[in-house]
Amino acid sequence: MLTRELLIYRRVKGNLRPTFIDPRDADHQALAAGLIEVLEHSIGETRGTLDEALGVLVGEANKQKFARGLVKLLQDKCSFEEAGDAAAELRRQTFLASAAALRGLPDDAPLALYLERLAPALPLPLELCRAQLYDDLAEHRRLLTCTLPTPQALLERYNLAQAQGLALYASRLQVRTPTTSQLELRKLLRWLKWSRLVAEVHREGDEWALQVEGPGAMFDMQKKYGLQLATFLAAVPLLSKFSLTAEVDVPRGAKGTMVLDHKDPLRALDQSALGHIPAEVEAGMGALADERWSVEALPELRHTGATGMCVPDFALRDRESGAGVAVELFHRWHSRALLRRLDELLARPDPGLVLGVDLSLVKDAGLAARVDGHPQVFTFNKFPARRRLQPILDRVAAEAQVRPRAADAGTARPRRRT
Repeated sequence: MLTRELLIYRRVKGNLRPTFIDPRDADHQALAAGLIEVLEHSIGETRGTLDEALGVLVGEANKQKFARGLVKLLQDKCSFEEAGDAAAELRRQTFLASAAALRGLPDDAPLALYLERLAPALPLPLELCRAQLYDDLAEHRRLLTCTLPTPQALLERYNLAQAQGLALYASRLQVRTPTTSQLELRKLLRWLKWSRLVAEVHREGDEWALQVEGPGAMFDMQKKYGLQLATFLAAVPLLSKFSLTAEVDVPRGAKGTMVLDHKDPLRALDQSALGHIPAEVEAGMGALADERWSVEALPELRHTGATGMCVPDFALRDRESGAGVAVELFHRWHSRALLRRLDELLARPDPGLVLGVDLSLVKDAGLAARVDGHPQVFTFNKFPARRRLQPILDRVAAEAQVRPRAADAGTARPRRRT
């Protein structure tokens, strides 16, 4: 992700537009290749040495802000050694020994006498102490690993990062697409759920419209919410055709509407997004399954209201009866979306849909009153626990057993009168 200082954008017809570069440009390709080559040969070097080598190429670049952006994206893929406590402890012992040595010296003592009395009290030889005293500073940490892209992929990533950088400061985002491909749509909606976002999804004529809501009055969550929006934006180019608008307010920068579409040079980060499940989500869903109940990671969309669509996070299905429930999760910035869904369930009941509500939401007395005792609502912290879902699953299983018996009774042959 690019920091605010590295974003390059302009106003076009009143709208905000990221400044994209041409990934096929020879000069851009050469710069990207040079930066990648520096990292390839820097494993084991300190960060200070690495920054110095990269700085030479940045200084020679015609567009230095662009070059610094490439460096930031590459460094995001680097892993440096941890600081540890050794340097801090060495400083503590060294400074105590230094203070004791100074107290025992006359005011006019030369430096040589001070060093002579200090050396025996140090935990390491004097030269080693000097070399290791500040090893925990970032510039002294060594590069352990780095995942390096091709020059072409780095330049494409830069274009996407420019759009993501503006989305980081968005309060709401809308995507429209005329796609007829259910695969494309399901890919996008899956990313939506993995980004912990709730969207109003509905048809408008020949198009699908996805309105991703902002966090409302929860200003303390704005930064995290913006990061989720930026993560979701990385999946939008999975659509072959789309238009995107986002209401953006960059601190100490521009304010307006960012407008993008499929003609912009944007490429999705993960082209195999349908098979992608974040590790923490996969682990959480795995903990919900048992011998009787299986977990479906990509359940079908569900109709809500007159034209709306619900995007469940996952579904649970009873292996014995085949009955199941789709689960939609509402996180701490989804209060308005939760209220809307509760109203829709009241107007148009859907017993196969279950709502999971983050515990932070029920701190609001009004919301707590709406969900308390609701037969289709459970609460969770971070990720749903099986014990929270169990009463709902027990009810679904019991109702599934009653239905066959009722059906059998309804089709039983009447007795012949005598």
